[in-house]
Amino acid sequence: MNVYYAKTALYAYPNLEAVAEQIDELVEKKALSSINDYSPAVEQCEKIIDFTFQKDALFALKIRLREVFDKLTELEKDCLEYKYFKRKPKEYFIEFDFESRGYFRRQVKLAKKIAIALEKGGADDKWFEENCLSMDFFKELLKRVIERESNTRKNKKKVKAKRDVRLSEKRLTA
Repeated sequence: MNVYYAKTALYAYPNLEAVAEQIDELVEKKALSSINDYSPAVEQCEKIIDFTFQKDALFALKIRLREVFDKLTELEKDCLEYKYFKRKPKEYFIEFDFESRGYFRRQVKLAKKIAIALEKGGADDKWFEENCLSMDFFKELLKRVIERESNTRKNKKKVKAKRDVRLSEKRLTA
């Protein structure tokens, strides 16, 4: 799996249930407003079914991520919590080393490790593109991840970095 996709999934993880609840609200509104919608009933049903598939994809992603998290060490979980989830109070991270080069290298390795584990679990690039990138939430989040990554590249070769960003942007627009 593309590392950008894995990072997008990690940033999305704490919000997956909230997004699923929003989809439920959209389905309910769509069903209740169908009396005022003069489009064919089949089209209205297809939209509701699409929302349901999106919700299923959110839960599938959450399950796959939990399976990956179960195989991580406590230090790796803390790294994820600090960078992506931000659910624990700052006091928890008082003695946590998040300024050394080792921390940043660990984060890079961890993102790659999660990408590989997700791919082994069935969430490859194609799955992510078909199921997650069909949602505006993930498209916008991926765009932000790409922007953030391109702004924080310091020691990498610029040619390789630009090529990686172009490939991800190309997949985003496709």
